[in-house]
Amino acid sequence: MSEQVTYRRAKTSHIALSQMTGIMQMAFYVLLGYAAYIGNLGFGITTVLVGVLITLTRVFDSITDPIIALAIEKFKSKHGKLRFFLIIGWVLMALSTTLMCNVLAGRFGFKGDETFSNPAGVAVFLGIYFVYIIGYTFTSCTANMTGNILTNDPKQRPTLGVWGTIYSYLSPMIVSAIIMTVFLKKWGVPFINEAGNEDYNWTIKVFQYSNLLVVGVSFIALVLSCIGLTPYDKPENFEGLRKNQSPSLKEMFSLLKNNKELRRYIVAACSDKLAQTVGGQSVITTLLFGVLLGSMVGSSIVSIIAMLPSIIFAILGARMAGKQGNKKVMVKWTWICIFWNIAFALFLMVVPAKSAGSFGIPLILFFLLMLGNNALKMIVSTATNAMRMDIVDYELYRSGNYLPATVSAVYSFIDKMISALAPMLATFLITFVGYTGSLIPQAEDPLTFGRRLVTVALFCVMPIIGWVLTILAMKKFSLTKEKMEEIQLSIATQKAEAKEAEE
Repeated sequence: MSEQVTYRRAKTSHIALSQMTGIMQMAFYVLLGYAAYIGNLGFGITTVLVGVLITLTRVFDSITDPIIALAIEKFKSKHGKLRFFLIIGWVLMALSTTLMCNVLAGRFGFKGDETFSNPAGVAVFLGIYFVYIIGYTFTSCTANMTGNILTNDPKQRPTLGVWGTIYSYLSPMIVSAIIMTVFLKKWGVPFINEAGNEDYNWTIKVFQYSNLLVVGVSFIALVLSCIGLTPYDKPENFEGLRKNQSPSLKEMFSLLKNNKELRRYIVAACSDKLAQTVGGQSVITTLLFGVLLGSMVGSSIVSIIAMLPSIIFAILGARMAGKQGNKKVMVKWTWICIFWNIAFALFLMVVPAKSAGSFGIPLILFFLLMLGNNALKMIVSTATNAMRMDIVDYELYRSGNYLPATVSAVYSFIDKMISALAPMLATFLITFVGYTGSLIPQAEDPLTFGRRLVTVALFCVMPIIGWVLTILAMKKFSLTKEKMEEIQLSIATQKAEAKEAEE
């Protein structure tokens, strides 16, 4: 059936450049992953409260998604819309993080071991974070539209996921490596850990230089992505099957109510996202790399190196998704992720404390487990990203409405509402293992059984729960490879008939 459809395809070079929006997003994402430390050290906010504040800002983030998506859908220009909104998003993110890390950081910090937060610091931190969220929402909503605008070829679409995933892995890996091995070493507070090795505690100056790095890297990515999008960012590429299409909030809720495939996708993707977001919180990675394994710098470097080969699996995942369909690949490799993380959890429960601080069997096993974990998640991620583009085309087939920003916003609204719980959940649970008031995990802290248990539960067990929910949600998901070929043929036929009628 696929031979009967004339697909719209993009040049590989344009795909490679356009997907650099992922570099821009992930560079800022890495920096704000340390928001708990920035809020604590730079604005005098206690560990628990900073987790609550970040949760509130992410609830606000989810609310802005549908509003900004509708603005993007309604916006009309003879020059397109993607580049315009990407630039707006970058300006707001760069401005807010510079205020947070450089201009105002350190003016509201703790003067001692205090129990209560600085009210002025709370207000300023929250206000700046809100500005950042608006900018990030403009960027993410626009970036999510690029795939559908570039191509509708089911074999080419997963390659967008490959480029996007490569950038989304490489950019945080490189930025994190510079932060951990250069900035933390130069401006962190050194100490000798239990293994007798030198390690470092966080300071606000580390984040000041980190922000300058992020702003510079993201600006280069912005320019290159705009170059790649220019040939496709045209008014005719945003048209649906219905004339005078004008999206509204009512239509957005109708989309969620009537598009059952979108609902199933949301359950699968959001449950997975929440589970992995909790484990990726900076307070948890500090507990894992520094407190449990014994070296923030060493374990982080090993973890980063373990990401590199997983890029090969992104290419493998794209090829499998192009041949077998996104659903089949997603379900099969999610099962493998579950069993792999069970083994990872068992390793972390029995590995001796601080034993990965120097070269040896524990460090080698940790490297191999991280390597496999990253590779398996890369395959699932590639199929998941391509599946969202299928949802957009299914909605066009189902209702005649072409709503790439709206579909992404409905997904993001629920995704962010759920994943907003991650920082609050992480910072709340660590209060049971000694981190109350102004105390926050540092690499020199002693490892207790409670801290080990919380680390393993959030880093391994939570993702397993998310993957189980993914399997359940995909049971009745109908957008197989064969169904998508049928949908593309129907859309092409309807567009051809509409064009003939106009003539």
